[in-house]
Amino acid sequence: MPNNRIETTAFAGRVLMIGCGSIGQATLPLLRRHLTLPDGGLTVLEASEHGRALAAAHRARFVHCHLKPATFERELARHLRSGDLLLNLSVDVSSVDLVEWCSEHNVLYVDTSIEPWPGVFDNPMLTMRERTNFVTREAMLRLARRVGPGSPTAVVDHGANPGLVSHFVKQALLDLSTGIGRTVQAPADAAGWAMLARDVGVSLIQISERDTQAADRPKRPNEFVNTWSIDGFVDELMQPAELSLGTAESAKPPGAHWHRRRSGSVFLHRPGGATFARSWLPSTGGFQGLLMTHDEVFSIADHLSLRQSSKFEYRPTVMFVYHPCDDAMLSALELEGRGWLPQPARRILNAEIVTGMDELGVLLAGHSRNAYWFGSQLSIGEARRHVPHTNATCLQVAAGALAAMIWAIRHPREGLREADDLDFRECLDVARPYLGTLVGAYTDWTPLQGRGELFKERLDADRPWLLRNVRARQWPA
Repeated sequence: MPNNRIETTAFAGRVLMIGCGSIGQATLPLLRRHLTLPDGGLTVLEASEHGRALAAAHRARFVHCHLKPATFERELARHLRSGDLLLNLSVDVSSVDLVEWCSEHNVLYVDTSIEPWPGVFDNPMLTMRERTNFVTREAMLRLARRVGPGSPTAVVDHGANPGLVSHFVKQALLDLSTGIGRTVQAPADAAGWAMLARDVGVSLIQISERDTQAADRPKRPNEFVNTWSIDGFVDELMQPAELSLGTAESAKPPGAHWHRRRSGSVFLHRPGGATFARSWLPSTGGFQGLLMTHDEVFSIADHLSLRQSSKFEYRPTVMFVYHPCDDAMLSALELEGRGWLPQPARRILNAEIVTGMDELGVLLAGHSRNAYWFGSQLSIGEARRHVPHTNATCLQVAAGALAAMIWAIRHPREGLREADDLDFRECLDVARPYLGTLVGAYTDWTPLQGRGELFKERLDADRPWLLRNVRARQWPA
C-alpha cells in the first residue's frame, strides 16, 4: 500500500472555489497544502458570509456573490481566464451551465455533485421523474457528447460518494479476485472491469455508509441537524428513491418505474427519506439505512455493464444505503412528519462532536464468499488531526474533491469525466491520507438475518441478495 506522504502539485492557473459551506471549509486547507498556486491564485465565491474568516486565514480572496441564471456568466468572467480551474462546491447552481461555460473558455472544472438551478428537487409542479438524479445526470452526459472528448477536463460527481466509492469498487474487485483464488491485473477499460465483476460473481453492489458522529448537544424539536450540507441532504430526502437494477433480478420491484427503456435504472414512487434497506459494515455488522438517490448508483452500474446488442448480458444491482448520524436520522423522520416542510432551525455539527466516525465503503455481494466490504473508517479525532475545524464526513468529501482537482490538472484535455473514468489508484493515492483506516472485510451476514421470525415478510430465502430481501419492511398487506 502507498504511504501517506504529502505531495504538492504546481498549478500555473488560478482556482475559483464556488461555495464555502461545510465542504468548502474542509477543502480550503487541503488546497493550500497540496497545490502550489501563483500569488492571488485562490478566490472563494460564496452566497453568504460563511467562510470569510477562514478564507482570509488561507490567503484566499473572498467574494460575497449569489450566482443566478441571468448573471453567472458575467460573474465567472470576472474571476476566471483560460487555463484556470473552477471548483464547484455549491448547491442550487447548475453544474451543466458551469461546465458548458468552462468548456467554451478553456477552464478546468471539478464538482462533488451535479446540481440544477433551484426549483427542481422540491417542485410539486414537476413530474416525479423530472425530480430525479437520473435526469440531471443525463443532461450532463448529453453535454459531454456535445463538447467532445478533447475539451478542457471537467470531472463531475467526485466527492466521497459519488466519487471515491467508484475507486473503492475497483479495489474491492481486485481484492475479491485474490480472495477467491484468481490472479488478475487491473483491467485497462470499462469492459475489462465489467467482465471481472461478472467473472467473480458480483450480483449486488451497495454503497454502504453509517455516520456515528455524535455531539454533546443533541437535536432539539423543529431543528434539522446534520454533519454536512443541510440543503443538499433535504433535497435527497425529498427526491424519489433510485437505483440500478441488475441482471440477477427477474423483474423490476412493485412500484418502480424504468427511467427509460433498457436504461437498467429505476425510480420508486416514494421518497428516499422514507425508503429503507439493509446493509453491513465491518464495525457494527448489519444495519438499516435509507435507500437514497445518488449518481454513483447509475455510473457504477453503467461502467460494469456488458451488453449483447440492446440487452444486458451482465449488470450488477447498485444502490446507496445510508444511515446518517443519529441526530440527522431523527431530523429526517421529523421532516417527513412535518409533511416535508423544512424545520425552522438548522445546525451543522462540527466543534460540538465528541465521538464517532464516518464509515463509508462498498459492499460487493452475491459471489462465492457471500459479501466483501471495502472502504474508509474515519474517526472525528483523525479528521481533526488533519483539519481541526471540520468533521469526518466533510473531510472524506474534501479528499475526493482534492483528488479530482489534481487529476484534472495532470490531465487537462480529457473532456467530461465521471469518477469511473479516472485511474482509481492515482485518485486513491491523493485521497488516502484523509480517509483514516482503509478496511477490507468478508462477512457471512445476509439481509435475511432476523427476518420473518417475529413478523412474516415477502422474502426469497434461496437468493438472499435479491432486492426484495435487501429492502426492509417487506410485510404482506
